Order: sequence, then structure tokens, then C-alpha cells
Amino acid sequence: MNIVFKLIRKNKSLALILIAVLGLFLSSRFRDSTIMSGIGISLVSSSLMSLLLIFFIGDEDDYKAAKEWGLECVYKTRGAMNDSCDDYMSKARFIKAIAFGYKSLRDGQDARVNQMLKEGRSIKLITMKPDCPNLKEREKDEQQDISTSVKQLIEWAQRLNSCGYPGKIEIRYHDHLPSYFVFIMSNRLYTGPYEYKKQSQQTISFEYNTIGGAYDYYDEYFERLWNDPEFCEDALAN
Repeated sequence: MNIVFKLIRKNKSLALILIAVLGLFLSSRFRDSTIMSGIGISLVSSSLMSLLLIFFIGDEDDYKAAKEWGLECVYKTRGAMNDSCDDYMSKARFIKAIAFGYKSLRDGQDARVNQMLKEGRSIKLITMKPDCPNLKEREKDEQQDISTSVKQLIEWAQRLNSCGYPGKIEIRYHDHLPSYFVFIMSNRLYTGPYEYKKQSQQTISFEYNTIGGAYDYYDEYFERLWNDPEFCEDALAN
């Protein structure tokens, strides 16, 4: 009996079908009783309506984990994710990210980053040392030159910082091989893996809101790495 109860608790559709069967039993067994017949008909109609809602809309519990973690969207590629990221960037108070050369940020969002710095907003970026062995291994995986892109990132940041804006770009180097891309803004979070022999812009990526558990998780993760001198060091010190 306990197994039956556990099965019913985990399967709302089954529970609703059983309630509908009970309703049919009551309405047919006590057809001479207005009250019992009415209860049976009500059970059948309400169960059928709930089953239709689950069938066409879905069970809310199916999305419970997504809601708890704040998952908003899954993109087949990081390139497809960029349009959404661009929309939120114009309103973001800060950017904190872990990636490689940030080519899409430099090439596609230069004007927007300029505006952010003019308004005193902060940008913190973690990337890999352009000459470290682990980056060379990643270059083999993606089959492209990442170290040059990192060097271009440093030049880009130095150029913007030299403008004397209230906001600054801070960059820190590390020499560990990251397995995940992280892009945090005050109003959105984006993450995604780095896959073997696939360019980063072609990998699956995820979008999260700021009220779910994922945002706090990755924000704490970034701050822990950023403030760990054993993990990273200032790339713009010299």
C-alpha cells in the first residue's frame, strides 16, 4: 500500500485518473442520491479539467528545478545567446566574467562598454595568461589562436582605461584550464561549457535570472576566484 501511495504522490496524472474513476463510481452507484451523484460528477469534471491542463500546459512541478535555479533559456550556441546578452548589457550596473579573449564583447559591444565606463560602471574580467601551457592546449581543442585574442583584450582594456572615464576595466590572469564560461551582470547571468574540439561560440549556453539560486552560486564563485591571489593576478599592473 505504501508503494501505491508513493506512486500516486509522484504521478499527478495517475492520481487524477483514480479520482475520476472514484467520481464515476459514486455517480453510478448512488444515482438516486442527488448529493452523492453530484459529488461524483464534480470529481469527474474537475479531474478531467486538471488532466487537460497538465496535457496542454504541463505540470508545474516539471519546471520546479528550473524556477529554483532561475533558468530562463537554453541556447544551442553561444552565438545565439549574444542577442539576449546584448539587450541586458545596456542596463547592467556591472559585468563580471570568466572567459578567454572576449572577442564578442570587444568587437560587438565596444560602444556600449565605452558608455558603461563613462557612467562609472565596473567591469571585471578573468582570462588566461596568453603564454601559459593550458591555453595552448585549449587552442588545440578550438583549433584557433586564442593567445592573440587575449593580448588584444589587454590592449583594448588599456586603451579604454586611458580615456580617464570614472569606470575602469580590471583584468586578472590565471593559468588554470577553465571548463565553464561565466558572464555575470547585475541583471542577468549566462554560463556554458567549453567543449572538446568545438569553438566556444558554437557550444550550448544557459541564461539565468537574478532571483534563482544559480546567480548567487556563480557570483560567489567569481568573487572567490577574483580575490584568491593563488588563482589569479593583475593583468594590467605593468
